[in-house]
Amino acid sequence: MKHLRLIFIAVLLISSGLLYAQEDQKQNLFKFSGYVQAGYRVGNIDEIKSNSFYLHRAILTLDGGFSTKNESKVDYCLMMNATTPNILELWVRYMPAREFGIQVGQFRIPLTIENSDYAPLRIELIDYSQPIIRLNQVGGDVSGINSAGREMGLKLFGGFIHKEHHSIINYDFAVLNGNGINRRDNDQSKDIIGRLRISPISYLSIAGYYQDGTFKVGEAASQKLNRYGGGVCYDDNTFVVRSEYVGGKTGDILSEGAYLLAGYHFTEKFMAVVRADYFKFEKELEDYDMFYTLGLTYQPVKKFKIQANYTLKNSIFSSNDKIFTHLFNIMATAIF
Repeated sequence: MKHLRLIFIAVLLISSGLLYAQEDQKQNLFKFSGYVQAGYRVGNIDEIKSNSFYLHRAILTLDGGFSTKNESKVDYCLMMNATTPNILELWVRYMPAREFGIQVGQFRIPLTIENSDYAPLRIELIDYSQPIIRLNQVGGDVSGINSAGREMGLKLFGGFIHKEHHSIINYDFAVLNGNGINRRDNDQSKDIIGRLRISPISYLSIAGYYQDGTFKVGEAASQKLNRYGGGVCYDDNTFVVRSEYVGGKTGDILSEGAYLLAGYHFTEKFMAVVRADYFKFEKELEDYDMFYTLGLTYQPVKKFKIQANYTLKNSIFSSNDKIFTHLFNIMATAIF
């Protein structure tokens, strides 16, 4: 019933937009798309041996938008994951000018570069880096809240000093529930996120961000949560270099992580990527994990690609023990 109510609200909002669009300029009012990802992996995942085929994602998206006569823009999106199943995104966005826009609903957390700007179809490797997974609610977040990097709330965004295809100064300011997707707030407190991104040229971004909030899991008392960090990304669709540092306090646990990624498109169909990423669960301890990943992507046609990743995992402990594990992962993506 909860999902049905959300879908009903989305239909009402989209219908209202369509009625408004009748008097203005119609443009891409409805578009249905999606993709499926399935693969095979063998090796160690969180100290558990794996040898299995898997279904990673089955995404269905209904979205659209239009521009009015005064160049205001309205767009909307309903995205569902059929493997769970659940609603990933459900939002409406209004942008009367390039300097200001407002988005309400459930959408990507505007925190890091990797989670904000690199959706699963764009990310160069099969899995996100450790700091994004552990400190951006993408997978195994330290807080225990895992929401595919998305939250429910309201966001203000925009840019200043405009070039032809981008703005040099860009901002995001969001007020979020802070307790996962498809859920009402459970601790009467909102998370605040601010992100500033500088793009002197269209394919270079320098970003800094901060999150202040709380979290509550089950019947436990509400605890403090904050996240902070920054990074840089150069991506001209042939060569990409991206690096970020993310830190945060989750209750009494102070954690940090960082990654460095580089990739090159040898041809339109073939790309090679390397990444080193580091994560320390408790900053005061000497224990940490260091992952080294080599990835190859082959995309014979626009709507289909195959990715193969090999990861060497080096876990280092305060006792000076070192544990090396390996993971091989291959995944196919079909887009429609």
